[in-house]
Amino acid sequence: MSKTTVWRVLHKRLVFKPYRIQTVQQLSDEDHRRRLHFCLHLQDLMSTGDHFLEKVQFSDVAVFHVSGAVNRRNVSLWGSENPHAYVKNQCDSPKMNAFCAISSQKVYGPFFFAEETVTGMTHLDMSQLWLMPQLQNIPTFIFQQDGSPDHFHCEVRQ
Repeated sequence: MSKTTVWRVLHKRLVFKPYRIQTVQQLSDEDHRRRLHFCLHLQDLMSTGDHFLEKVQFSDVAVFHVSGAVNRRNVSLWGSENPHAYVKNQCDSPKMNAFCAISSQKVYGPFFFAEETVTGMTHLDMSQLWLMPQLQNIPTFIFQQDGSPDHFHCEVRQ
């Protein structure tokens, strides 16, 4: 069956409506204990004079929808009643991509990408032309990134 046929059956014959899933993350008592342990460990490192933390640079790229919409991974639940309250999302709303990096000494950014989608090459250009010149004064540093496709591009890794 085509997607359109399934949609017609759900919407017209069964009178179902699509509802978006609300994503939340539940924290347990163990999560709170781990966070506290991690923070205390970092405080110990800073108080002992270990300069390891001064060398770490954490970074990430975030997508912000101008309309305030949040991507719910394009998943819908079909039903006759709304299981919970939902927010109407605007399709193809304008958005912007922002990069920021942080160390114990400084916040680098935000850097706003002109492109609508951040690819490996746009990330590489930003790193070479904007970020790395700012990091040249630091003799040794560890640059932390996640495994997103634009960070994991072969030329970015090189």
